[in-house]
Amino acid sequence: MPHHRTPGRCRRRVAVATLGAALTLGGLAQAAPASPTPAAPTPAPTPAPTFTVTRTPCAGTRVPPPPAPPTRRGRAGATATLTPTATPSPSYYPAPAVRAGDHPVGGDQLGTSGIVTAVPAGTPQPPELDATSYVLADQQTGVILAAKAPHAHLYPASTLKTLTALTVMPQLDPRRVVTATASDQAAEGTRVGMVAGNPYPVHQLYGALLMQSANDAAYALARSAPGGVAGTLQRMNATAAALGARDTVAVDPSGLDAQGQRSSAYDLAVIGRAAMQRKDFRAYVVTREMPFPGARQADGTVVKPYAVPNLNHFVLHYPGATGVKTGYTTGAHRTFVGSATRGGRSYVLSFMCSDTVDWHHVGAVMDWAFAHGGTVGGVGTLDPRATTRPATSGAPGSSPTAPPTASPAVTPGPASSTPATAGSTGAADASHPASTPAGLREIGEKWWGAGVLALLLAAAGALLTRRIGRRR
Repeated sequence: MPHHRTPGRCRRRVAVATLGAALTLGGLAQAAPASPTPAAPTPAPTPAPTFTVTRTPCAGTRVPPPPAPPTRRGRAGATATLTPTATPSPSYYPAPAVRAGDHPVGGDQLGTSGIVTAVPAGTPQPPELDATSYVLADQQTGVILAAKAPHAHLYPASTLKTLTALTVMPQLDPRRVVTATASDQAAEGTRVGMVAGNPYPVHQLYGALLMQSANDAAYALARSAPGGVAGTLQRMNATAAALGARDTVAVDPSGLDAQGQRSSAYDLAVIGRAAMQRKDFRAYVVTREMPFPGARQADGTVVKPYAVPNLNHFVLHYPGATGVKTGYTTGAHRTFVGSATRGGRSYVLSFMCSDTVDWHHVGAVMDWAFAHGGTVGGVGTLDPRATTRPATSGAPGSSPTAPPTASPAVTPGPASSTPATAGSTGAADASHPASTPAGLREIGEKWWGAGVLALLLAAAGALLTRRIGRRR
């Protein structure tokens, strides 16, 4: 499958080939990492100003163990003596700082940087997902079964294309034909191979957007929708707000790292759940291969039609998988939102910022949900119509379909710090003072006058007693 690159951008994509082998979720290389600094006298390439090239660890994830010491070969005939060693407990990078407000969207239990569940006695906890944040929820009811730092502000990478598709699909007829521009052809990162001046049906651009995570398709669709890219971004943010995804700010429709762009695992689950309600969206994300039209390049070279594969390995390999989208940039690391259905039950899982999680780990959590989701209590909700202040038990009280509830267990994360978040608008500093709850403010305002009056009466009584004593 051809990829068309301009010579001036080639050096910034030297490391793209090595990424493909490392990213087992598939379809993850939306933005090429920075190339190593070349040997002198060749100067190092200058990164784009809106692209994060410094790779920092994912907050709240496991610190990789140090490499094993080299082994020494023994003398011939010598007997090896085994020294028992204790397996050290895993260490973790500091957890993200989360400022979710007094009453976080989705429920009070969700304003944490640790893991929160409501698993009854005798039921195993869900498998560990080594990511900065994640959310596991019942796709039908919206009840959240497990979460970790669900409102941490992080780069979404190409999972943001889920919101892009959800926004432009009602605006663009799939039968419409769009002519590619030079800016589409020159898009950063993963591309389907659009060639300027050539026509492309919108329905094939939808497939390239969601199956191959093509950035050129994202820009072409956003540009062709009413209001162009600016109008599309405005509607994306309005759509997110209407869904209750209030952590999300869209700045680039492709999901490439951009200053101020952010989302959260909670929001990705909300957006993914909403997108899966569209029949056309569901059809694209499970299609394994789609034909893509050929093109004529500027020099007259003819590119033959070719097939666009689906790069989501969870969809390709997990039994019952129904969607939805993968993501990767050097700033976001691996991101993901997926869904699966078995036996009439459906679950949605999202995670953000991981270097190790692949579709096998996601599948293990999904297996746990299908095995125990019917008996596990809720810790919040994805449904914006439900109360955002669930009972202390953790079950969304307004949901008539909420499962039985156990006492919620919160596993605090490591010492909080500010992670590699989405620009200056990311997670707040941990030292930010907590605001006084509104109820306490109302009580104080109501009764401070009574307290002052009581003090004055007490002082007057004491003075009167002293005077009576003197008269005696």
